[in-house]
Amino acid sequence: MFNSAILEVAIGIVFIYVLLSLMCTALREGLEGYLKTRASYLENGIRELLFDPRGESLAKAFYEHPLVFSLFNGEYASPAPGKTAGALTRGKTLPSYIPAENFAAALMDIIARGPGRALVSTESATVAGIRGQLALIDNPAVQRAVLTSLDTANDDLDKARKNLERWYDSAMDRVSGRYRRSTQWVLFWIGLAISVGFNIDTLTLADYLYRNETQRGAIVAQAGSIAKDELGKPANFDDVKAQIDSLRLPIGWDSVFNERQPPTGTRKNLWSEYHGYFMKPLGWLLTAFAVTLGAPFWFDVLNKIMIIRSTVKPHEKSPEEASEDRQG
Repeated sequence: MFNSAILEVAIGIVFIYVLLSLMCTALREGLEGYLKTRASYLENGIRELLFDPRGESLAKAFYEHPLVFSLFNGEYASPAPGKTAGALTRGKTLPSYIPAENFAAALMDIIARGPGRALVSTESATVAGIRGQLALIDNPAVQRAVLTSLDTANDDLDKARKNLERWYDSAMDRVSGRYRRSTQWVLFWIGLAISVGFNIDTLTLADYLYRNETQRGAIVAQAGSIAKDELGKPANFDDVKAQIDSLRLPIGWDSVFNERQPPTGTRKNLWSEYHGYFMKPLGWLLTAFAVTLGAPFWFDVLNKIMIIRSTVKPHEKSPEEASEDRQG
């Protein structure tokens, strides 16, 4: 069974993961604010949804419709042929979120009245008008989708609009999944860069905490205060860095270079060489993988371990008393 020392080491490691995840998330959000990658994923998803991979016809008309054009500044530019959204693709000034209501209303209006911001046709956006103008859209896949929405709604315009909204939402769920996966990869590389750059090795930290009871207790106390009050978590990159520095852990390359060197003419300890060449890279990778799970995940794990510790600690202080029964 785990004793309180092992649980406290786990609390310390998880607490460090919480802080590092907050730091990497802050860096990721800063990168997202500059690149606007979420907007590029949304634009790529809309081109796929409207079967316009080059963004030269229906997708372009959609972004130039007043209901969508008002959501961003600038002009819509068709992407390069074959270009798809990636983890570091710039979204420029495009919107990172478009409501489903705007999508359905804009698509119906484009079909009934024509593309662009100027009025092309005076045809009203009714079921009859949409059916009559649908043949002018040179996009068989979208024609089929809109006709299916009208047919299943029994030519009820509001129900047809809801059908198009659900079609859009299901496509955006896939886009969100792609974006989350790309975000995890970005977090992994940010976490690996921080782990190597600042020498944050999970295995070394675990060994240090297990051997230093005083330092372990101080970290557990800080972790407990944050676990009780989630609002007490560091809010930005500088706060996280300051709190990590205050822990006084063997983090950074100074802790490696300042280690006691063996006397001249003697061989280095075999374990030290083994740890340096094999275990330390593994510790960096563990730290980087942990960061990809995110601060909410580790905060939840921290709370659960604190609950387990609260039951183990009193049991260790007051073990079960031996029975006073005696055999004759």
